[in-house]
Amino acid sequence: MALLSIKNLSIGYKTKDGVLKAVDNISFELEKGRPLGFVGESGCGKTTIGMALMGLLPGNARILNGEIGFQDKDLTQLSEDQWRNIRGSEIAMIFQAAMNALNPVMRVEEQVVEAIVTHRPDISGTDLDNRVNELFDLVEIPINRMGDFPHEYSGGMKQRVIIAMALACNPHLIIADEPTTALDVIVQDQILKEIKTIQRAMNTGLIFISHDIAVVASVCQDICVMYGGQIVEKGTCEEVFGSPSHPYTKTLLGSYLSLDNESTVIVPDMRKTPDLMKGSGSCRFAVNCKTCSSACKTGIPQWINISESHKALCCDAGIIRKANE
Repeated sequence: MALLSIKNLSIGYKTKDGVLKAVDNISFELEKGRPLGFVGESGCGKTTIGMALMGLLPGNARILNGEIGFQDKDLTQLSEDQWRNIRGSEIAMIFQAAMNALNPVMRVEEQVVEAIVTHRPDISGTDLDNRVNELFDLVEIPINRMGDFPHEYSGGMKQRVIIAMALACNPHLIIADEPTTALDVIVQDQILKEIKTIQRAMNTGLIFISHDIAVVASVCQDICVMYGGQIVEKGTCEEVFGSPSHPYTKTLLGSYLSLDNESTVIVPDMRKTPDLMKGSGSCRFAVNCKTCSSACKTGIPQWINISESHKALCCDAGIIRKANE
């Protein structure tokens, strides 16, 4: 049985012009101990999904329809008190802005302790000290730095503290939202390796959110590509990155600059933005799709099976077949 099962989930934000559908009828599953990546441009709905899984959607957002199944519970039906019992203990999040996630006037050790005793108020002093020491050792922060304040830490150390806090209660699911943003490439590589190692050692489910294709490929086994609130392609990293099928995935990969493709990289001409006020009755990428057919303009996107695990969302199956010839 899947650790996490999302079915037909739609999330909207209330605006003065109506409800903006930031997440539009998405479905996916996550097995225990397996990392799943979400990749796509800014504003495609990745972080909204992460916030929904933590019960942290802002006041003007609401779940329009769908289910979030997690260990025999539908998270969309929980009260705030029930969320407090799950948030941090069963589902934890590694936030992208480490400095904003840490209290500047509390010592780092106190903040890690708080993350533990919130869910384990009866823990003994000895067990608490041992657990804090384990966590600092796990994320490779020297024990003699535990009593420092956040401003005394480097960016990489702050991010490690956030990881330690997320792991404090041994959660079943970890959500990592752009965990290496604003870090230099060397520290970024160290953090990614630590996340990958810890995830495997603890056998937790991991949802990794990023706009960086290379980062997602280095951490995750499976991937969902998002555009305009929709998942447009999903499969293993080898399938999606090796044989991209959806026109947006091909555009995304074609614009990625590396040492191997410096002379052939293409800057996509995507001047139009999808209308997020519309429902899922039309393809949101059609306004920028270079292979858009008459079927795309009038049809409803359907999932097309490329293999047992590789699927793409498109109105015209011919476009997907051609991409895989």
